Amino acid sequence: MIKAITKLRKRTIILVIIEAIILALISIFYYLDLFNFQEILSSFIIFTIAVATIFFNLIGFVVVTARINTIRKKTTFELVNLLGGDVKEAYNFGMLGLVVVDNDFNVTWASELFKDRRLLIIDKNILAWKPELIRLVELSEALAENVDDTIKVEIESRNYEVKYLSKAGIFLFKDITEFEYLFDSNQATAPVLGVVVIDNFVDIVVKGEHSNPVFSIVNGLILDYFSSFGVLLKQYREDAYLLILNKENFDKLYADKFSILQKIKDKTVNLDYQISLSMAFAYNFPDVLKLNELVLNAIDTAMARGGDQVVIARYGEESEYIGGATSQSEKRNKTAIRLYADTIFRHIREAKNVLIMTHTDTDFDAFGASLGLKAMADFVKKTQKGAKVQFQPARIVYENNLTELKTRTAVNRMFSKQEMNDMVISPDEISEQKGSYSLVNSGTLLIIADVSRPQLTLYPKLLERVDKVIIIDHHRRTDEFIDQRLYDYIETSASSTCEIVTELLHYGNTPNFTLPPKYATFMLAGIYLDTNYFRTKTTGSRTFLASMVLQDWGADVMTADDFLKDNVEEYALITKIMANMTTLSVGIVFLKADETDIVTPETLSKVANQSMRIKGIQASFVIGYTAPKVVKVSGRSNGEINVQFLLEKVGGGGHQASAATVFTDKTLEEVQDILEDVINQNLSQAKVVGGKKGG
Repeated sequence: MIKAITKLRKRTIILVIIEAIILALISIFYYLDLFNFQEILSSFIIFTIAVATIFFNLIGFVVVTARINTIRKKTTFELVNLLGGDVKEAYNFGMLGLVVVDNDFNVTWASELFKDRRLLIIDKNILAWKPELIRLVELSEALAENVDDTIKVEIESRNYEVKYLSKAGIFLFKDITEFEYLFDSNQATAPVLGVVVIDNFVDIVVKGEHSNPVFSIVNGLILDYFSSFGVLLKQYREDAYLLILNKENFDKLYADKFSILQKIKDKTVNLDYQISLSMAFAYNFPDVLKLNELVLNAIDTAMARGGDQVVIARYGEESEYIGGATSQSEKRNKTAIRLYADTIFRHIREAKNVLIMTHTDTDFDAFGASLGLKAMADFVKKTQKGAKVQFQPARIVYENNLTELKTRTAVNRMFSKQEMNDMVISPDEISEQKGSYSLVNSGTLLIIADVSRPQLTLYPKLLERVDKVIIIDHHRRTDEFIDQRLYDYIETSASSTCEIVTELLHYGNTPNFTLPPKYATFMLAGIYLDTNYFRTKTTGSRTFLASMVLQDWGADVMTADDFLKDNVEEYALITKIMANMTTLSVGIVFLKADETDIVTPETLSKVANQSMRIKGIQASFVIGYTAPKVVKVSGRSNGEINVQFLLEKVGGGGHQASAATVFTDKTLEEVQDILEDVINQNLSQAKVVGGKKGG
C-alpha cells in the first residue's frame, strides 16, 4: 500500500510541476508579447484555459482519491485473508498487539495497542525500530515457516514477548510486564533449603577435644554470617545446621561466593587441625519435602567429595560445585575405620552371596581392591556363626577384554585357569544364568570398588538386577551416582582404593585373617600405580602403613614393580609424547600425542606421571586419541592445582591430583583449545589451599 501511494504522490507532483511550467511560459510569452502572443490569446481563450486547468485538477484529485481508496480496500481485503488462517493463533497469543509489515518490513498497519500507547510506528521499518526482532526473521527464513520461538523486548519501560508469523507478515506483541513482575517476585521468594556440616568434627571429637573452645568460635562465625544474609539458622546436631531462606537471599550468598568457607579456614589455620565446612543448597521446586531430599543428597555429595565446598542442587538440572580446592588431610582414624568395617561385615553376613565389580578398563588398583574385598567377604562368610546356608565364595565380575593390558597380562601370569574359574565370573555368564542357579538374586550383595558412576562400571546392567550395593572408592563423587546403595565408603584423602581396603582388613574385627600373597602383591601394585610410586600429593603416612601391612601379608615388592614396567615400544611412545610439550602459563603444560597415534589410556597416564617429575611443573594435561574420534585427557598435579576441579568442568572426574575426561568427535587441537579456555576461566578457583598430611 505504501509503495502504491508513493507512486501516486510522485505522479501528482510531476503533473503539478508540468502545469506550473506551462503557466509560467504562457505568462512570460504573454507579458513580453513574444510572437504576438497577446493578439493570439484573447481574454476568452485565457478564461477557457483556466477553467480547463481547474477541471483537469478536479478530475485528477477525484481519480487519485478513488485510487487510494481502492488500494486501501484491496489492502484491507488482503489483510483479512492473510489473517484468516492465523487469527486463532493470534487470539491464543493474547490479541494485545498486532503489527503487519510489507516485504521490506515496513509497518503498514498496527493495532490499537500501539496507538493507545503513543507508539507511532506506521511507515517505519520494524527491524530498524527494534533490531532484536532480526533473530525471529532469520529463524523464519531458515525454516521457511512460522516458528514457535519468541523473544522478549523492552519498549518504553514495558516488557513484551514477540512472535513472528512469517507467512502472514505479522508480528504479535504480548505485554508481559505484569507477568514478569509476578515471576520475579515469585522467584525472589521461592523457598531454598540448606545444610551446613563441620567436616572434621567427628575426628576432632575422637581425639578427645569435644570441649575445644574453637567450636564456640566456629559456631559464632556461622551464626553471624548467615544471620547477616537474612537466613533462618537451626542447629540440629552438634556439627550440623539447617538453613531456611528464600531465593533472593541465596543469590546474595552466591554473589558473596560463600565466603564463610574461607573465614573458617583462616580462623583455624594455625591449629593442629584446620576446620572446614561442607554446605549444600536446594531450590527450584515448590515442595519443601522434595527440597529436603535434594539437599540431603547434596550434602552427602559434598562430604563424599572431600568437604570444604558447596553443592548447589537445582531441581531438574545438574548440580553446581563451588570450592573443594583444599588439600585433603588424612582424616581417618582406627576407631572410625573399624566402624566402617563392621558395617560392611554386617551387610556381607546378611547377604546370600557376594559379587564384586569395578570399572571398565580395569587397572591394578581396581583389580587389587577387588581381590582384597573377595578375601574379606570369604573370611567373614567362613567365620560367620550360626550360618544356615552353605558358604559361597565371593566372585569378581571380570572381563579379559575390558581389562587394562598390563593388568590383564599380570592376571594371566599369576593365576591358573582353574583359579580364575573359581575366582571370577564374566558379564556373559551372569546374563546367561537363570532361576535358582543364578548368582544374582534378591539376597545378592554387590560391592563396587574404585568407581561410583554407574555408566563406568564393568557391567552396568548388573546394577539393574541387584537391590543391595556397597561402594568403596577414593574418587570424588559426582551427580551421576549409584542409587540403590546400602552404604558407601568414599574416602577422597586416600591414595587408592587398595589403601582403603587394606585398612578395612587391618583395623576391622578380623582376628587370624591372612591375605593370600598373590592378592597382596596385586594390591601393592595398585598403590604403586595410583601414587606413582609414592610421589603424588595423596600419599601419606597411611599409604606407607598400608604398604607395610601388605608386605607383612606376603606382597612381593619386586613382582609388583615388574607388573608396571614398560616395554620398549611403550617407552618410545612415552618419550615421543613427552617431547611434544607446550606451556599454557607458568607451571601448567600440555603434552599432545601425534594425530596419527592411537594411545592406550594407561600410556597417557604414564606420560602425565612422568611430566610431574620435571621441576617447576604444577599441573600437566596429556591429550591423545585412545580410539578413532575418541580423545582422552589425563591430568596430574603436584597438589597445588586441583585438576579434578578443572576437568569436572568438561565432564570428567577423578581425584584432586589425578583426573581424566573423554571427548568424542573432536580433534586434539580442538580439545586443547577447550581446556585452555576452562583453565583460564577457573584457575584461580582451582588453586589448592595447603592442607596437612598426617598420621
